[in-house]
Amino acid sequence: MKRLYYKIISSFSLRLSLYILTVSSIVFVVAFSVNIKSARNNVKIEAFDKAQNVLHNTALQIDNVLSSVETAVRNVSWLVYENLDDPDYLYSLTERVLKSNSFVFGSAIAFEPYYYKEKGMFFSPFSYREEGKILSKQLGSVDYDYHYMDWYQIPKLLGTPYWSEPYYDDGGADEIISTFSFPLYDNDGKLFAVFTADISLQWFARKVNSMKIYPNSRNYMIGRGGTFLVHPDDESILNESLFATALYSNDKKLLDIAHKMTSLKTGMGEFDDDNQYDEEYFLFYAPVTSTGWSVFVSCTHSDILASMDKMTLIISIMGIIGLLLMTGLCYMAIKKLTNPLVHFATSAREIADGNFNASLPDIKTEDEMHTLCNSFKDMQLSLVDYISQLKQTTANRERIESELRIARNIQEGMVPKIFPPFPHREDIDLYAILKPAREVGGDLYDFFLKGDKLYFMIGDVSGKGVPASLVMAVSCRLFRTVSSHVDSAQGIISALNDTLADKNESNMFCTAFVGILNLASGVLEYCNAGHNAPVIACGGEKAGFLDVVPNLPLGLFEGFEYQGQSCILKKGSSLLLYTDGITEAENLEKELYSDDRMLELIGGCASKGASDICESLVADVDKHSNGAQQSDDITLLCLKYMQVVDKELVMFNRVSEIDKLPAFIEEVVSEGGLPAELVFNFNLALEEAVSNVILYAYPKDEEHSLSLRARIAQGTITFVLSDSGKPFDPTVVKDADVSLSAQERGIGGLGIFLVRQIMDSVEYCRKDDLNILTLKKLI
Repeated sequence: MKRLYYKIISSFSLRLSLYILTVSSIVFVVAFSVNIKSARNNVKIEAFDKAQNVLHNTALQIDNVLSSVETAVRNVSWLVYENLDDPDYLYSLTERVLKSNSFVFGSAIAFEPYYYKEKGMFFSPFSYREEGKILSKQLGSVDYDYHYMDWYQIPKLLGTPYWSEPYYDDGGADEIISTFSFPLYDNDGKLFAVFTADISLQWFARKVNSMKIYPNSRNYMIGRGGTFLVHPDDESILNESLFATALYSNDKKLLDIAHKMTSLKTGMGEFDDDNQYDEEYFLFYAPVTSTGWSVFVSCTHSDILASMDKMTLIISIMGIIGLLLMTGLCYMAIKKLTNPLVHFATSAREIADGNFNASLPDIKTEDEMHTLCNSFKDMQLSLVDYISQLKQTTANRERIESELRIARNIQEGMVPKIFPPFPHREDIDLYAILKPAREVGGDLYDFFLKGDKLYFMIGDVSGKGVPASLVMAVSCRLFRTVSSHVDSAQGIISALNDTLADKNESNMFCTAFVGILNLASGVLEYCNAGHNAPVIACGGEKAGFLDVVPNLPLGLFEGFEYQGQSCILKKGSSLLLYTDGITEAENLEKELYSDDRMLELIGGCASKGASDICESLVADVDKHSNGAQQSDDITLLCLKYMQVVDKELVMFNRVSEIDKLPAFIEEVVSEGGLPAELVFNFNLALEEAVSNVILYAYPKDEEHSLSLRARIAQGTITFVLSDSGKPFDPTVVKDADVSLSAQERGIGGLGIFLVRQIMDSVEYCRKDDLNILTLKKLI
């Protein structure tokens, strides 16, 4: 045994072969394990997808049937109101529900006690199916007091339609059924009847049992409380629950899945042989959203993963055989190839240990070994010097790169980077971008708010790199310092010029534009120092350049008299300041981006926010460059002078009050500077909403007020209609099908359809006993 061990450790070929076998085995085992695990996961995912597709399809079919039953009841319910004076006619309405929907087993209109005094305490026209026929009878009696049954009490208490849990309807349908209950209210909001439709549990069982995902799969359905509604064992239906099964078997995983099912979750559970089950199995589940039930199916491990396990065994055996064969072949090939290296190993090892002056063996053969020996000799002559130079070069480079990184961080920290910078101000939207061409650059921007005045500046220092960045840093700090005690743009520019020109031995200069915007009056005072003229744009108008006096750049001549200017900036206008890195950006063909292309782009997005304008322009410049290297710094500063309007109209619930709307809307649109054609659309939408409140929100002959508030801010016009009438959410009303004729189309839905078409957002909430309807439109 020791001889074999010493032979192995002393033989390079054998060791290398064993290393290859070991590494190959590890790689094979890891790769095989990963692939098998991935394959098993893929099989599980495929099984999950397959099961979920079937489950969701089944749940969707059930939901569609339940929805059609609800629709049938709702569509007939209005006829109940029309025929309340003829109670015997109501039998025909329950029959109509069964005729219009083949899934309905029975239908009833259950009235409150003594609603019809001549009918007594119980009156409930009821139609049901029996041996293919539709029969009718009076459902209520002393023995069948429906007033205290769940399907009557729960919707009465909740005030909403309700699907009951399945139950055996003794004395009624004499069948296990689930009932959809639709409460009916009189003009005073008082419940007078419950309109119902029943579906037999047998229909649900047939639908669920029609699923056949795998040969040995078993199908189930549970109710909201976990009770089995469909089960392979009929004795378990309505008598056992999934929670009881989990607790009885002390299975926490099954109990957790039961909670997820009753919470209407979708998912999968895997149960292995650690549990007390005869075989491993998977459980897939999905909800029936209309009723709060859940459908699930259990599939055995053998159905899903048996073929995968067999394939795993076959591949394992073949892999082991392949590794053994590869090891033998590798050993023979390595032994033959490494024989010449034995003579070279000792000298090469000394060099590898750092002894670059070690003597090398004299290789007699004229082959690669001889070439290798000569290469080692040449390497010895230069390796020491090279390593020394490399250490020095690496240290210098790291020092320079570190200093440039620090300089860039300092430079970026000198300009504002938090946007929006003034979130408390709705009258100004401001955004800026600084994109240096090198590690550090010479472009700058700055802005700050002092009272109602916005001070802002953009500049471009001549040259690039570190010298330009130093002038940029000085200019940024000077702007803040000077602006704190100088109130005119001309004065700020003059002070900056005198300071930069003093002892400017490097003859560097800086183009700049300084502006002061009075946010209260819209007066823009500005002064230009040889910089590009800013672009001014307003929605609906063509973008153009601001009229500026060029003047000289900063830092050339001390005492130069700069000429300032002023103008009125209209509400909604955008002012874009930029450096020539934008207009002079080149593509691979050396073509410039140009002023015209910039004006066209800004004119197309003038109605957008400041950040969108800047980002769109930078993206278009990148598109134009098409991979060409950025040759100059790019800086943008965009400010948008926002329009803010806030008005309120108070009306009373009289039809004549609607006449106040057009003038109010026209006033809001005019003050907001919006297109006049919006008046008609807004009037159409608001007249629909206001008239609904005036006509239906309050009892007749009672006077109440309602409020309509209009607000224009941040590119959005918002109308908020508030009233204290009875709760009503118009957003849940389905849109009318405008593809149908007026005779075919049902009553209602057209008004809310028009409102949704006109406005971008329609929201409703009930707060502090007020109906609040909010309509928004992006402008």
